Amino acid sequence: MNWIGLDHVTLRYTLSGRGEHTLVLLHELGGTLESFDGLMPALEQRFRVLRYDQRGAGWSEKPRAPFFLADHISDLRQLLAMFRLTEPVMIAGVAAGAAIAVSHALETPHAVSALALCAPALTVASERVRYLAERSERAISKGMAAITDTSLDRSFPPVMRRDPAAYLAYRARFLANDPVGYAHANMALADVRLEERLGQLIQPCLVLSGTHDLLRPPEAVRQLAALIPHATYAEIDSGHIMPVQAPEEMAARLYGFFTKATHSPLVRA
Repeated sequence: MNWIGLDHVTLRYTLSGRGEHTLVLLHELGGTLESFDGLMPALEQRFRVLRYDQRGAGWSEKPRAPFFLADHISDLRQLLAMFRLTEPVMIAGVAAGAAIAVSHALETPHAVSALALCAPALTVASERVRYLAERSERAISKGMAAITDTSLDRSFPPVMRRDPAAYLAYRARFLANDPVGYAHANMALADVRLEERLGQLIQPCLVLSGTHDLLRPPEAVRQLAALIPHATYAEIDSGHIMPVQAPEEMAARLYGFFTKATHSPLVRA
């Protein structure tokens, strides 16, 4: 593991793999770069893979001041610049990570060659905004233990706890979140409104839903995919936290999609 200092925050990251093309993995709200551990044996064989703990998460710096989606986008751009990854990159984002991926692709379209949007959180309903605010306040006042089980009952439902060790490890990482950083990340997600801009995406997109996803159910994800000009939609046997709940199937989907994408003009440019 390594750390890198950006303009206003220090992030933990890993850059691994021996491929010619770069794949960036963006974790979910409450996750860390370890969310993708189960995908790495497959993806590292073909791609150079960058994954990192987003600001406020994992072992990255925990800002006390609120931060927003724009800050996440700035962090990603700075990382790419500091590693001199000037060629178009491929990005896979899970849940809230998909919002960062889409925003970056919309603002710098020729810097992104392909996208995988997994259980994408690209718009937040008003009742969900209230829930995020209440959860943030409870995390700060009571600690992560006060919100962990109610949160994971939806994002990691019992039907997806087939591997007890994987679930317990994920739960432990969730509990270890800094409450303030987690609260800020919740409220950054509350501002996401990307649905109306999806038609502007020029990249090929793989859009994945999980059969057992209670937060972004398949029909809702399918409707989002229909708004994207070059989208391929698929449903996998997973809940919301795909890389932990269905690592082999998700890895196979990403491997196939991004391997095909490496032959597209945006990647070769």
